[in-house]
Amino acid sequence: MADEVSFTIILAAPLASRLTAAAAEHGWSSESLAAECVAQRLEVAIRHRVLIERAERIDAALLDMAQAVGELGAPSGAIDLTKVCRFRAKDGTGAPAA
Repeated sequence: MADEVSFTIILAAPLASRLTAAAAEHGWSSESLAAECVAQRLEVAIRHRVLIERAERIDAALLDMAQAVGELGAPSGAIDLTKVCRFRAKDGTGAPAA
């Protein structure tokens, strides 16, 4: 891969004038200032996208956990909970022995 890639940007005349003036004020070339601006904006955009993707993965994981908790807490007609509890009355009811 090449160390540098060339792109062409088209700016509105007032923005191009501001860019040229700012570059001249600091002794920079207009091209280097424009390249630096683009590089900084791309870095911000990449970081923003990474944060959004992380937030989406966290949201999905939270939703999965909430669904699992909901399924675990839902009443089940197939399981007799009185037989699951090891502390039950001798008469077979779910009530604890006194």
